[in-house]
Amino acid sequence: MNAWESVRVAVVARSEVARGGLARMLADIGHVGQHAVFEPEDFTAAAPEDAIQLLVLSCDVLVLWCDNGAGTGEEAWVADLAAVTRRNGIRVVLMLPSAEVQRAAYGAGVPHDAVLDRDALTTEELGVALGRLSRGERLAPQAVPRKPPPARVGRDAAPRSGSLIGVLTERERQVLELLVEGLSNRQIGHALSVSEHAAKRLVAIVLSKLNCPNRTQAVAVALREGLVGAWHPGSSGLRT
Repeated sequence: MNAWESVRVAVVARSEVARGGLARMLADIGHVGQHAVFEPEDFTAAAPEDAIQLLVLSCDVLVLWCDNGAGTGEEAWVADLAAVTRRNGIRVVLMLPSAEVQRAAYGAGVPHDAVLDRDALTTEELGVALGRLSRGERLAPQAVPRKPPPARVGRDAAPRSGSLIGVLTERERQVLELLVEGLSNRQIGHALSVSEHAAKRLVAIVLSKLNCPNRTQAVAVALREGLVGAWHPGSSGLRT
């Protein structure tokens, strides 16, 4: 990994598991000089000014673990906190579920400098993202086409998705469909009536066959190549 400058990071997440997991990851990243963990309630009280001032003074990058990038309804705190911290020169990272990452590429409501897939995040990826942010880069996701490209015309005319579809088994195609829907490993296991561990293994196989390093890339490939819904609609118990 490159020798990044030291960066101070603050995490705000409603889930105790998310706060604990991110804190452990940050502790393993060499160029994170210090990190602090907060709950949303710290900034939604009647007078949150002290908590906001502490946050602004204690970090260079703010990581917001949230369920969507719109910042509406119960997640309004995300938009408010992102706006005030960015006005103070703090870089903002949104940690979103896989399905929301691509939606953010088309214009999330919450102001941000980076969007990361929380379902596929590794300590190394987080470290690289924080290092690049500390250098002033912006890491918004790239939008992918909403429709598959047209089939080639000519002697070997065939949909671009053909070769990739043949690579996946029926069960693996079901897994890819569920990845596009944004389901977690646990939810995929429930949908396929297998254990979470088995679901995780299936997801890893799909990523390997599609030559994708994470879920976000696999979803992008599935959308770009027209893999979603490309198999026989009666072949599984999933939606058609």
